[in-house]
Amino acid sequence: MPRLARKYLESSFVHIIVQGLDRQYIFKGNFLKSSYRTILKKNISETNIQLISYCIMDNHAHLLLYGENFNDISKIMHKSNTSYAKLYNKTQKRVGYVFRDRYFVQTILNEKQLFNCIAYIHKNPINAGIVKLLSSYNYSSYNEYIDINKRFFISNNAIKLVFGSAKEYLNLFHEIHKFELIEDIKDIIEEHQNADTIICEYLQSTCKSLSEIKLNKQLLGELLVQLRHSGRFISKGYVSNLTYK
Repeated sequence: MPRLARKYLESSFVHIIVQGLDRQYIFKGNFLKSSYRTILKKNISETNIQLISYCIMDNHAHLLLYGENFNDISKIMHKSNTSYAKLYNKTQKRVGYVFRDRYFVQTILNEKQLFNCIAYIHKNPINAGIVKLLSSYNYSSYNEYIDINKRFFISNNAIKLVFGSAKEYLNLFHEIHKFELIEDIKDIIEEHQNADTIICEYLQSTCKSLSEIKLNKQLLGELLVQLRHSGRFISKGYVSNLTYK
């Protein structure tokens, strides 16, 4: 089976995690999970972006996307989350923000990290103790890879992009899910969560909102220095979201 072409890795594979405000259960129940997935599919299908894997949990969702321009991915996420927030507020008879003001973005840098990320996303329901088998969870892309009749989101183009073939890929697909090859992904996410704690503490100490910090170069600079001095992981995408989103 062909290896993943270097030109694709030099483009944009990104792992995105969206969370509810205050980690609320904004995707709880089949209707809400299905609605978010449908909104994502509609918006992504109108672009050249490929969804590689996904998992929608009760209070957050993982997406692994490929696109040659990160701004296109950012626009899709904004459009999808805005549409979902309107639906959520309407069905829950509430008003206000639904999502956290920024989402986690991790750029995938090599083939190992790509495979690890796919496995990590699919294993979320098992790690959370929701199911014992990957195939038992209905709101991830795992079953779409192993059963063509269950395809909703994953396309042949996405499979070819990662595995080189849309037919002879299952052996490798199953192989990457057998082992605990996901420590680097876990570490990055944990560092991101630790960085969020530092940000919250800084906002409290300055009595400023994140929006106010973004508009003040001095305060923003102080916050970034604290993050770097703490040894926390800061990706280019993370800083971009903090600074410009």
